[in-house]
Amino acid sequence: MKRILPMSPARVRKFTGRVHNFLIVKRLPFNTPPRYDARFGVMRVLHLITSLSVGGAEQMLVKLLRALDRRAFEPTVVTLVDDGALIEVVRDMGIRVETTGLRRGEVSLRGLRRLTKVIQRHDPDLIQSWMYHANTAASLARPWIPRKTPIVWNIRQSLYDLSRERFLTRAVIRCGRFLAPHADAIVNNAHISQEQHARIGYENDRSVVIPNGFEVDRFRPDPVARASVRTELGIPIDATVIGMAARVHPQKDHAGFLESARIASAVNPRLHFLLVGRGTDEGHLWGGASAQELQHRVRRLGERADVARLMCAMDILVSPSRWGEGCPNVVGEAMACGIHVIGTNIGDTAHVIGDCGVVVESGQPSALAEAMLHAAALAPSARFAIGDAARARIRAHYSIHSVAEKYAQLWEETIAKRRGVRPSERSVERSVVKPKREPVHSA
Repeated sequence: MKRILPMSPARVRKFTGRVHNFLIVKRLPFNTPPRYDARFGVMRVLHLITSLSVGGAEQMLVKLLRALDRRAFEPTVVTLVDDGALIEVVRDMGIRVETTGLRRGEVSLRGLRRLTKVIQRHDPDLIQSWMYHANTAASLARPWIPRKTPIVWNIRQSLYDLSRERFLTRAVIRCGRFLAPHADAIVNNAHISQEQHARIGYENDRSVVIPNGFEVDRFRPDPVARASVRTELGIPIDATVIGMAARVHPQKDHAGFLESARIASAVNPRLHFLLVGRGTDEGHLWGGASAQELQHRVRRLGERADVARLMCAMDILVSPSRWGEGCPNVVGEAMACGIHVIGTNIGDTAHVIGDCGVVVESGQPSALAEAMLHAAALAPSARFAIGDAARARIRAHYSIHSVAEKYAQLWEETIAKRRGVRPSERSVERSVVKPKREPVHSA
């Protein structure tokens, strides 16, 4: 008698999936309406991203992984480049992280072959790529990916001037114009990004805007943290602290921030300034005259893991970016902490701030300094009222839980369309970890 070998888990999953498709999609032998239904198993989502270094897109991916219910989703993260401080953060969540092992700036057929093998081994229900390089890599691997597996792109920035991008990034963006129509869907994190990319040829019938989401349980007002941080940094408790949280890059315009700080501090000597982010503690940032004049007023903290705690020490946060922002994380995080925010008219910064802060023209240090002075002159009660309204706005429109629900719904619909069936009737609310309720404070 012929011996029957046991099937591997992967083969069992593949076999049951085919049986499910045969019975449900073909409607045999019973009259069940065709749909993709997660009751037959969790949705396997493969996230493809350039790296897991500390950046806006990478942190948004981490927040999304935390927010989605693992009983409904089985995520895997694949990086093109094997580096980044967030790799261990993701692994500590019990999520597998793999890499194609490419070097930064490397274009390799061998890397594409490794990527296709990883995808075939995991056999995901959907591939969610993040940023230009991963979007292009996922689409180039399309011929070796099962037809039932949709690819969803994710564009994470605005595009004001292509010449400001690196040579390889410019080439990848141009290549994306030919690949974008073939993606199953494109997520933009900002309305202006969607419009700008459409103008250069990123045409797709399933282009949607899903903004960044913010962890309002983690980023919240904390008077104890406010006092302790100020004590650690030697900042008087009654001083007005204006902060900026961003890696050092021309796009973020630290030079413009320091010039605005110089102008404002000449008028108001009670102002202190706080810089957080990769490179802010390095010497090359302090070559200009503005920086030299501010040495005793500015605390430079470099890259920190306790940004939520540090923000609580600020009275005002400034986002002075000159280009490239989509939906800036730092703006939403500061608003969730109840901080008065000043931003520039780049990306969807104005959309996020609404009427809970101030928006000024980018690249105008004098206008930014004037906004700093105006915010610093507000009575504490007025500033607190603006901060409370800002936090309420983030909870209502930009919480990570509501954003995760939008991703879950998009994935359900995209899988159903690719398979030619109806979306599941499962409520997407059950796919997201429930947020904690905001405590009610009596007057």
